Amino acid sequence: MKRDDSRSVNALRATSQFAALEPIWAGISSTIQLRVLLVFGALFNERVYVHDTQLVDNPRVVGDFSRSDLRESSFYRLLRELITAGVVAVGLREHNYLYQEDRLDPCDSLTDVLNSWKRNSPDGKGWVISPISDVRSRMIAELDGILADDRSVVVRYDYAKTKDDFMRQVREAANSPDSVLAGLLAQQPIELRRRYDKILSRPRFSHTPIFALLHDSGLPVASELIQIHGLFDETAHARAFNARVLGSDWDSERGTGLAEAVLTNGEIEQRQAGPRLDAAELVEAAYRMVEGPSPDLLAMLRVEEIMELREQARELFEIQSYFEVSDARDPDDALATALADCAADYWQHICDHIRATRPHLTVKPTSLGIFLRRKMPRLAKMAEQFATTGLSTLTEVALDSVPFVGSSLGEESKRRMLKHANLEFVFFTESSRMRELRNFYPHRGWISSDTRSIKSR
Repeated sequence: MKRDDSRSVNALRATSQFAALEPIWAGISSTIQLRVLLVFGALFNERVYVHDTQLVDNPRVVGDFSRSDLRESSFYRLLRELITAGVVAVGLREHNYLYQEDRLDPCDSLTDVLNSWKRNSPDGKGWVISPISDVRSRMIAELDGILADDRSVVVRYDYAKTKDDFMRQVREAANSPDSVLAGLLAQQPIELRRRYDKILSRPRFSHTPIFALLHDSGLPVASELIQIHGLFDETAHARAFNARVLGSDWDSERGTGLAEAVLTNGEIEQRQAGPRLDAAELVEAAYRMVEGPSPDLLAMLRVEEIMELREQARELFEIQSYFEVSDARDPDDALATALADCAADYWQHICDHIRATRPHLTVKPTSLGIFLRRKMPRLAKMAEQFATTGLSTLTEVALDSVPFVGSSLGEESKRRMLKHANLEFVFFTESSRMRELRNFYPHRGWISSDTRSIKSR
């Protein structure tokens, strides 16, 4: 086990918190879809973070563990291999809070976390997986052994501070009349809202009692009111790791997805009937079009191939070291253009590799459009016609370390540059292939940009 060295004085790594593993979101993605998202995350981020709650209580992870030796495409197997390779880092809390005893319980392993949870709630109330699951216990024992390896990266985080962040987000959103959460709460019965407010009035609370209340009240896990608290929890963990948030939205083809609405301070927007988007119009709006295999083939990449392909991503990961802006007064387009060019060249390399290694599966290539987000048509208009929308905000730049740029720009200019340096990947395929493609990739994958600090550490 080694400590995380994710940040230097002058740079922020391209990192993401793999929020797709939030336990209550297990119904959003199948294990094969999770594998595609994880491959995407590993290819376009120098480091991907998962945390103890995800590993201990996610039914997809535990379920795939029980079949891990039977399938080459196993999500759990890839996750385990990327942890061993140090690409996926595991966040492990320093303590857990024991409610009945009102004290912190030290945790030095995933097993310690599980045992501490059992002391808090031996009946499993608020858990996703039963506390007596033998399969989970065996999986956690295996993961603890992997984390003890010198190559694995473990990030010890302050559980109390992370929960403080979670509580702050929930309280602020619940008490803000214009927030997405306030709108969802307003639709609930008065008694449920009273019990919910009682939890928020406690000096300390976590995600567990909120989930238990909402789920026991009859709300399905797919309810946006349940989902939004998972988003707050994942965002709190992402801030602990100074990472962005990588995930996907549940049923996001209806319009604005929940994550998009929350992370951009917007509103959930239902898709309305309107004029069909002309394919030529959309292609014309793309910054670059790349021909290559569809995203379902990403699931076939083995860990050795991922590690080899990542060597070609050094330019993307270290983009700030060669960045040049010709006009410092208007740097946005220069930043976005350089980022898009680098991402497109890298994607082309990935596509070439898949074509060369799996020619029999790449007879019908899929077009990939890379968009500068601010010039992209509304996603809701595209969701049904054009397969999956892909990753937003592939990477960000620590502008203080960009030669000739960081030292001459104010904080507002730097934030503006980061805001504009967002990309969208959109896969184009014929309508008959659309449903099949969505079996491998969620309707909308996203990476937020709001959780990372642009200040050097």
